[in-house]
Amino acid sequence: MTMRGLHSPGQGEGAAVARVRSAARDPAEPELSWLLCGLAGRAMAVESLDPEAAGAPPRPVLTATHLLLPAGAPGEPVAGGASRVDAPDAAALRRAAVAHAAAHLLYSPAAQPVASLKPMGLAVVSAVEDARVERVLAALYPGVRRWFRPFIPPPPDPTDLSFTALVRRLCRLLMDPALRDDNHWVNKARDRFETQAAADLADIAAFRRLASLLANDLGQMRVRFNPLQYVVPVAYRDDNSYLWDYGDAAEPPPALALGSQGAAPQAREAAPGERQAESDEDVELGRYGYPEWDYRLARGRPDWCTVIERLPGWRADAAPLAGLRPPRLALPRARRLDRARRLRRQWEGDDIDLNAAIEVMIDRRLDLAPDARFFQRPGSQPGVCSTLVLLDLSASANDPAPQDGATVLDLEKRAAALLVGAVAESGDRIAVHGFCSDTRAAVHYYRLLDAGAPPTDAALGRIAAARARYSTRLGAALRHAGELALRAPGERRALIVVTDGAPSDIDVHDPRYLVEDAREAVLALRRRGLRVQCVALDAKAEPQLRAMFGFRGYRIVLNAAALPAALAHGYSRATLG
Repeated sequence: MTMRGLHSPGQGEGAAVARVRSAARDPAEPELSWLLCGLAGRAMAVESLDPEAAGAPPRPVLTATHLLLPAGAPGEPVAGGASRVDAPDAAALRRAAVAHAAAHLLYSPAAQPVASLKPMGLAVVSAVEDARVERVLAALYPGVRRWFRPFIPPPPDPTDLSFTALVRRLCRLLMDPALRDDNHWVNKARDRFETQAAADLADIAAFRRLASLLANDLGQMRVRFNPLQYVVPVAYRDDNSYLWDYGDAAEPPPALALGSQGAAPQAREAAPGERQAESDEDVELGRYGYPEWDYRLARGRPDWCTVIERLPGWRADAAPLAGLRPPRLALPRARRLDRARRLRRQWEGDDIDLNAAIEVMIDRRLDLAPDARFFQRPGSQPGVCSTLVLLDLSASANDPAPQDGATVLDLEKRAAALLVGAVAESGDRIAVHGFCSDTRAAVHYYRLLDAGAPPTDAALGRIAAARARYSTRLGAALRHAGELALRAPGERRALIVVTDGAPSDIDVHDPRYLVEDAREAVLALRRRGLRVQCVALDAKAEPQLRAMFGFRGYRIVLNAAALPAALAHGYSRATLG
C-alpha cells in the first residue's frame, strides 16, 4: 500500500487510512502518545505500523486523531534512501516525529484545499510549512531544537540539482540558519524565509506566497519533479497528507500523492516545443568534456561541461525553405599585392620554386613528363578561408525582434542562409552550427551545415527548421566550435557567433561567471590562431559582449533588416583582417 491511499483528515478516516491503521501493532505506544497529547493539548494516539505490512509508508502519517509511525528492521533502507524510524537512533527519531506532529496540530490549518496548486508547488509549500511550524514550536518550547538538530540532512553534493536535492538543501538551512550553501535558489529561499520569520511567523498566507514564488523559480529553472519518487527529505517529518484536502476524489490524484513509493515513474509532460523535438530522430555524434573557467578561483574546472554533438533530425516545410532562397549577398573581398606571399607553381615568375623544381628532376629521372610550372612570383590571389557560423538557439531567440515582426531566430536563420550562399559562390568554406544548453551536463551542439558541404535543399532545410530552447552556455559551445574550426582546411580560419544577448544557464546565478568563462574561451582560441567575431542583436548586452570579445570583436545590430549585412561585415573582418 502506498501513500496514495490516504485521505486528507478533513474527510475523516476513510478506507485507505483504515488499511494503514490495520497494520498497526497492538498495544499502542503509550509514552509517545502521552508526549503528543501533552505537546498538542488534545487527545491523540501514536501507533507503530507492522514492519511486515505490504507497502508500509516511508514517512510518518498524521491524521486528526493518530500519528502512525512506519517500522522495519533496524537500519533497513527504504525507497528514496530514507531510513525508517526504528533505525539505531529510533527513540530520538520517534520523539522528533512526535514533536513535529504536535507543531502541525497546533499551528497548521488542516485539510487545506489543493485547488490550483501543482505537484511541485504542493511539495515546496509543504516543506516551508514544516520549517515554519517547527520554528513556532521551538519559540514556545526551546528544548525541542535539540530533538530536531541530530536529523539535519548531511552536506549536499553540489553537483546534484534535482528537486529532491534542492529541497533537502533548503530544509538543512532552515533547520540551522548558521549553515551555508552555494546554490542561489537555496540561499534566496533561506533569506526570504528568515525575513518573513523575523516579521511574523504566524502569517501563514505570507509563507504560502513565499513558497509559491520559490516553486515558480524552480519551474523557470526547468527542475523536473516526479511526485511518485519524492519523499519528504527529513526523516522524522510526516508525509504532509494532514495539510491537504484533495476534494471529492476517493484518493488523492497520483500527481499529488507526494508520499507515493514503489509505483512506476511517470514521464514528465513535455512542453509543445520539446514534444516536437523529441519526436524527431536526432543522431548523437558524440559527447565531449570541456573545462570551464571560474573567475572566483582564477582557474579552470577540468571536464566541467559536457557538449553533446548532434546531427538534427529537423525537417523544414516548403514555406520556410523557400524563404531561405534570398537575394544574393555581396561580400567585400580584398585583393592586394603582397610580396611576403609567394604564388608557387607558376608558368613564369622572378624566382624558382625549389619544391616544384625538385619534382621536375625526379620526373625526368623516372622518364615521366614533368610539370613545367616551377616558377614563383608575388601575387594577389587570396587564400581559401574556412568559417564557422555559430547560431545561438536558446529560448530567448523565440522573442520578437525589434522593429521586425519575425523572431530573433528567424532573422538568424535568414542571415546565415544569405551568408552561406554568398560564401559558397566565392569558393571559400563555410559551416553553420547551433547550440543551446540545459545546465553544464547537457550543452546541445547541432551541426546544421558542415564546412565544404554544398548548400543543398536538405542542408537549408535543417537551418530553416532549427528550433530555439533552453539556455546559452556560450563558453563550452565556443570551445567545441573552435576545435572543429581549427581542424578545417584553409589559410585563414574564423568563428562568428550570432547571439541575442549575454550568456546564461539555469544552474548559474552569478551573471559574471559565464561571461568570464566565454572571455577565456575566446582568448584561448585567438592564441591558437582562430579569428573570433560576434554579431549581436541586444544593445543592452554591450558590456558583456565587450568583455567577452574585446573592443573590436563584436558588432551590435539595432535594425533587424541589417543583420545579413552585419554578418557579412563580420565575415570580412574575420577572414580578411
